[in-house]
Amino acid sequence: MDETLITTSVHLASDIDFKIPLRMPLMRDKHGRHMLKTLDIRDFAIIDSLSVSFGPGLNVMTGETGAGKTIIAQAINIMLGARASQDVIRSGSDMASVIASFDTSGISQSIKKEFSLMGIDVSDELVIHRIIGAKGRITINGTPVATGVLKNIAERLVDVSSQHEHQLLLDRQHHAAILDEFGGSGELFEKYLDLHAGYVLLEKEIDQLFQNESTAKEKLDYIKFQIEEIRTAGLKPGEDLAIEAERNRIKHAVELEERTRGAEAALYGDSGSAIEMLDIAAKLAGECVGLDAVANVWLEAIDRARAELEDVARSLAKYADTLNSDRAVLEDLDERLHLVRKIIKKHGGTVDACLQKAIDMEREAASIACYDEVLKEKKALLGEVAAKRKKIAGLLTEARSGASKKLEIAVELELAELGMKRTKFSSPVRQKEEALWDESGPDEVEFLIAPNPGEPLMPLAKIASGGELSRIMLAVKCVIAGNSSVASTSVFDEVDSGIGGAVAETVGKKLRKVSRSRQILCITHLPQVAIWGENHLKISKELREGRTVTKIAELAEAEKVDEIARMLGGSKMTAKTVAHAKEMLDLVNRGGK
Repeated sequence: MDETLITTSVHLASDIDFKIPLRMPLMRDKHGRHMLKTLDIRDFAIIDSLSVSFGPGLNVMTGETGAGKTIIAQAINIMLGARASQDVIRSGSDMASVIASFDTSGISQSIKKEFSLMGIDVSDELVIHRIIGAKGRITINGTPVATGVLKNIAERLVDVSSQHEHQLLLDRQHHAAILDEFGGSGELFEKYLDLHAGYVLLEKEIDQLFQNESTAKEKLDYIKFQIEEIRTAGLKPGEDLAIEAERNRIKHAVELEERTRGAEAALYGDSGSAIEMLDIAAKLAGECVGLDAVANVWLEAIDRARAELEDVARSLAKYADTLNSDRAVLEDLDERLHLVRKIIKKHGGTVDACLQKAIDMEREAASIACYDEVLKEKKALLGEVAAKRKKIAGLLTEARSGASKKLEIAVELELAELGMKRTKFSSPVRQKEEALWDESGPDEVEFLIAPNPGEPLMPLAKIASGGELSRIMLAVKCVIAGNSSVASTSVFDEVDSGIGGAVAETVGKKLRKVSRSRQILCITHLPQVAIWGENHLKISKELREGRTVTKIAELAEAEKVDEIARMLGGSKMTAKTVAHAKEMLDLVNRGGK
């Protein structure tokens, strides 16, 4: 199950807060659907350029042996993040490419948010583009991504059932999640994950406290010394800058007084000062008023200027009166500045940083002072979380065990209809020792299978037969049809290996049944399976300019008859095989759906 972390605060009586991460399963869309719309393959094996469109429901792909059906499945796998060998590049080309577009208009905002957390923006379409070659790269909606991100996203889109590829259902890590979805215990698992995440964090907090206990108490004395040193200095915000400014004024007091008093005299005191000149200007402007009213504007401006200059002159005189050149005061300032700089150098780059450090150290000292209390509280909280986790784990194991029995019966019934009547399927649930509980849950769940009587049950991933494996996959998917935890598009390759007759027809019906809740792409060589396809694609090869190339075409109804007849009779089609093919398709169209 994919997860993301959020945090919540747990408040202790000591007024110390710490964060517990709640591990939240990424939300899954319960109704939204997505499907593979198009696949564009270029310079891949014997494919030079091939574009194919898929529809909803069951898409069947047929063709003669060697036409390239498996190559298309291989291209899909590589598009989903499988290892890409340089050998797949078409001879004469330096790169191959696979482009797949998915209709994502039906998925919910929760799934879109899930993709967004991986750095992928999704609207109504998601496009995966993978280039294989010396300059190989992967992009999703134009955003370059690593193979790991591609795999993470791809498993939500498509899973492939084939003899050679592992897929979602073969990974035992997903078996518990499938069982939870089947039995409806997903919410219990989410509650377990929340509690387990909190439990793990508390354990780490307590271990850290034990490890730091002796050094923390030794550290307390040093912290108190540092706090006392800063607080005793009596620092004030911005004090160093203020002292620098005051020292500068005292050092240049004589020079400053001489210049400021000279400026004051030029403005106001001396004969011919600025104020005196303004008075003359005001008298002349006033004499103009009687001759032209516009002179009032000049007179008012002169009056304002005179008032402002008087204010400046008074300020200059006041400043000159405050200047002090006392060397004793300068020595006191030098001594204070030396202390301030010493504290700054030791505890921070500025006075403000030193003051903040004192605050931080006081909080740390308070925390160490109540060390034993915090440890006691965290132990108590750990016990509470452990008890809740144990209770939820018990309920989860119980729910899974009940669902397991039902799943086993359902899968065996499906397998019987698929020609594996004596197959045994098991999904044992074993609760692990509490010390071994982890993010995968309190239980070990693994699907086991025994295809033949007398054989021991073996892990699903170890089944040797590709045909059996594909039918097992199909049976499980029939049972959990509509389950959104499994990708909404499934690819079946060799699903009909080793079967025929009535069983093959049942496989086709099963595929059609599953396709009601998800898109199915099925590569088949059996007409009993192919007749159930809602979209029938024929894969063939031809010589073009002396080279073999693969092509694909969507078949109309009449063309479907010919292809089914070919599958029934081989290269020699007769009127009888054509009639038989038409009859088979008519039966499906009349009521087989």
